[in-house]
Amino acid sequence: MNAIFKCGLALAALLSFWLRAEPVEIRVVSGKWIGFSNEDGTGYYFELLRRAFPEPEWQLSYSIVPFARSLYLFDHQKADIVLGVYKGDIDNGQYCRLPVELDTVDIAMTPNLAASWSGPRSLEHKKVQAYLAYGYDRLVSVPMYYEESSNLLDMLNRVNNGYIDAVLDYRPSMEALVSKLERPQRFVILDSVISAEVYFGFADTDFGNSLRIRFDEVHHKLIDSGEQQALLRQVEGQRNSEKPRQ
Repeated sequence: MNAIFKCGLALAALLSFWLRAEPVEIRVVSGKWIGFSNEDGTGYYFELLRRAFPEPEWQLSYSIVPFARSLYLFDHQKADIVLGVYKGDIDNGQYCRLPVELDTVDIAMTPNLAASWSGPRSLEHKKVQAYLAYGYDRLVSVPMYYEESSNLLDMLNRVNNGYIDAVLDYRPSMEALVSKLERPQRFVILDSVISAEVYFGFADTDFGNSLRIRFDEVHHKLIDSGEQQALLRQVEGQRNSEKPRQ
């Protein structure tokens, strides 16, 4: 009886410890993409994470920051996971095995370029600008005079005035700035001119690797069950209307 009593006490102590155990914290950084990674921690990306790392065992501590800063924080080991990245975006980390979505990018171009447009190859040797850290030059196979800037309005004014040939970004964010242009809009916007698979990045640490393995397992099941596609359908109406990479 004494041995049984001691065993019961040990089990009770173990149960008490388990109930009091703190959740495992995961530091997450992301750009702000409405419907995908909202400032309140909701959206498609966070839904995927919560399927893999549910409460109360896990706790997502997230920061929504400009995209370039999310990469900086991740590469300087200030985060365990970075959301919404292309292959090649991160220097020190690992990508999930399968993409979480296919991103499409729009373009604003001069009327002259629009008149002869025949796809991304028309950007050969053209002056093209995009937002900081987007790296769209990696998605276009022809050589361009490519630059990045932190001011989308300035880029749109430049293409509108004919100082550059094109701006790669998202139609909603560009159209939202039309009223602030220095002169009436002359540039032409075309949708979905380039596309790229989007991934989550995981820190190149033992903890980050364990998170990646767990996420890959759950993510594969979400794809096979159709749940990932169902989650995407919930926000696909916002994909081209509200989701700039910022």
